[in-house]
Amino acid sequence: MNTKNNQRFQDNEKKIEECLVSMLKTQDIDLITVRSICQAANINRSTFYSHYQDIYDLLDKLEKKMNARLIGQYDTVERNGSFFMTAEFFVPFLNFIKRNQSFYRATLNKRKSFPIETGFEPLWNTIVKPYSLHNGITEEEEMMYYFVFYQAGVTMCLKRWVDQGCQVPVEQICGYFLHCLANPI
Repeated sequence: MNTKNNQRFQDNEKKIEECLVSMLKTQDIDLITVRSICQAANINRSTFYSHYQDIYDLLDKLEKKMNARLIGQYDTVERNGSFFMTAEFFVPFLNFIKRNQSFYRATLNKRKSFPIETGFEPLWNTIVKPYSLHNGITEEEEMMYYFVFYQAGVTMCLKRWVDQGCQVPVEQICGYFLHCLANPI
């Protein structure tokens, strides 16, 4: 039986996700259908629907996994409150986005709200709160405003970079980010 935690279920989920990522390299998310995913993954529609409600649910769940992988790459890094404002933070972040630019192009183009509205606790605890405390911001409400402000700015900068095919070198984009964060207009 194909239950949520068995290997077959997990293999099918991975296959579905890989098909979506592959298709995003050549197609806009709005042109990808459940049928095309099922054909590419060689699965039945019922298998797809046992994992996801629709293509956008698949994209949303995959985005959460990708964000967890992105944040996970910082688990072993020594950091203090100023870590967020360094190339040591941004270069791996930008390289991850560049390696997965087809996926991020789709998620950034469908963005109608803040990229991290829920499930942001790891980012909050590992980056936002330590950075805020390091800079004398102790009220969580004020921290949240900074978080929303930077999140919106970084998101739109990433969208521009990804929409242009990540042609600007990572180190140059990193420099832009650091300059903007250190010298707000």
